[in-house]
Amino acid sequence: MKPGKRERLCQELRKFFAQRLAVSGDTEVTVVDDLILLRCKDAVSPAEANLGTMKAGRLLLREVNERVCRELQPDLDRVLREITGLHLVDICVGLFLARREKIFLFTMTDRVSSEHR
Repeated sequence: MKPGKRERLCQELRKFFAQRLAVSGDTEVTVVDDLILLRCKDAVSPAEANLGTMKAGRLLLREVNERVCRELQPDLDRVLREITGLHLVDICVGLFLARREKIFLFTMTDRVSSEHR
């Protein structure tokens, strides 16, 4: 991926998640073939971390985050398509409560490379 395109991808994802989910901490973007990973440090609130100490709480957090991903997908697809020329196939999120991190995984229709831009 060309450096300018990668930087734009990082900036746009940070902006999108800051506006839509109030994620304003340290973020890191990694591209691997047809996957884009967005690592958001300090994105898990103390209340979410506390809720995650209980099994029912972890299930609730998973359900809520899956719903959020479904709701974000159409708008996120537009953002990613504008930058990469590819469609977003799926989005999922992993919560790492002990580290207070969320990692979003975006699966694209094809390998994310400079050829698509």
